[in-house]
Amino acid sequence: MLKEVLRDLADVLFPPRCQSCRTVPEKLINDLFCPACEEKIRYIRTPLCPACGVPFADSEGSDHLCGDCLMAPKPFVVARSVATFDGILLEAIHAFKYHNKTGMGTGLGRMMTGDSYTGMDIQGYTMIMPVPLHIRRLRERGFNQSLLLAKALSEGYAIPLDFLSLRRERDTPPQTTMGRKERQANIKGAFDVADKERVRNQHVLLIDDVYTTGSTLAECTRVLLNSGAAQVGVLTLARAVKDV
Repeated sequence: MLKEVLRDLADVLFPPRCQSCRTVPEKLINDLFCPACEEKIRYIRTPLCPACGVPFADSEGSDHLCGDCLMAPKPFVVARSVATFDGILLEAIHAFKYHNKTGMGTGLGRMMTGDSYTGMDIQGYTMIMPVPLHIRRLRERGFNQSLLLAKALSEGYAIPLDFLSLRRERDTPPQTTMGRKERQANIKGAFDVADKERVRNQHVLLIDDVYTTGSTLAECTRVLLNSGAAQVGVLTLARAVKDV
């Protein structure tokens, strides 16, 4: 009761604003965006690649494997993302990660739990894991954005959360300016599993904020599979795509 009173009082003194246009609307979607701004988010829907989840530009086509998955199948069974990594969502993720707006994690996590994912049965997973940060970067940032998203998903779907077993052993340079092959070489051998018995025979749902080339997610998946996981699926908030 006291928490509700304090929250109502805070809303009167400091009314919630849209994280994009900064207006004070009558309603906020996921406690983040006004309806007008939320409509600008490009949610990913079919047609898409049934394996890696990349959307296709032709909205009238059907789902089919993309060229990347045909040439080099991914180690994870399926990957899905909520929306494309651009515009309003890109700005929100940058504010969340780099400007210490950790409070946005709840709303962004709600976007992930509230979406539907064609070809992915989240309830079929037995464990949720975030992509880990190296201890040095964790100390610099103060939090792991993927863990905050994973926590929201764990609570929303009532699936156990494990954020200790998968570890980042090697601190690698930022990959934002690297190409696909550079990313793959940079991330190789960067992860390890602390307790292999914890992941043995588990169906792991791996969580990250952005799917770019998939190199980090693929490396995490290989480590988990080599440690005895039955299978690994990938779920991210955003997907970096070209010409969608």
